[in-house]
Amino acid sequence: MSTDQRYEIKFILDEGKLAEFTSWMYCHTGAQVAYGSRNVNSLYFDDVSYESVRDNLAGVSDRKKMRLRWYHNNNSTDISSLALELKIRHGRLGHKKTYPLPGLQQEIMTLEAGLIYEQVVEELGVSPSTQQILDDHYIPTLHTSYLREYFEDMNGLRITLDHNINFHHVASHSHLLQGISSPYPMHIAELKFSPHTKPKVIELLRSLHMTPKRHSKYLVGLSVFGQAIYI
Repeated sequence: MSTDQRYEIKFILDEGKLAEFTSWMYCHTGAQVAYGSRNVNSLYFDDVSYESVRDNLAGVSDRKKMRLRWYHNNNSTDISSLALELKIRHGRLGHKKTYPLPGLQQEIMTLEAGLIYEQVVEELGVSPSTQQILDDHYIPTLHTSYLREYFEDMNGLRITLDHNINFHHVASHSHLLQGISSPYPMHIAELKFSPHTKPKVIELLRSLHMTPKRHSKYLVGLSVFGQAIYI
């Protein structure tokens, strides 16, 4: 379970900006490929009042977001590392708690979406560490998929580049990917770093003539399907 506090800074890039960002990354950060690119899937959950959406739009400083995450490599459809993630933010710092769910891994694409949370609860079981999750009932609200590249420099600055982003509408009585899908034309770059490396990262960013922006794939995806207003 990861609980390390970190900053996250995001950039929304078109094709031209992607080339500019990549050039800056190689020339100024010394970041190198950390490991191979892979396809990332996230299934987001929210309560019936969409509390995560409301808190984000209102700028609530202490908030959380729940999702299932799993991966597969470019040349394989075999799912790996499926886990429930609880992303927690306090002000500008965030961390996440991760709960592996190996029993759900081979069923995630064949279960009706409305039954997935029940399976999550059953596999997690009730314990002090999961009580905050099991106290509420959540529904699946959005499925996203994209290709992610991973880079890291010698000081621990992590950079990810997300491409081929797709949003998938989730219907309770359908399997994942059976609903409407919508591609997203932009690329997302994200810098992730610990508080003690913040001065170094700020200095690096002086040579990158771009403005970071708040960005949530969750809210963008919901807005695509008319379930939120997010600009």
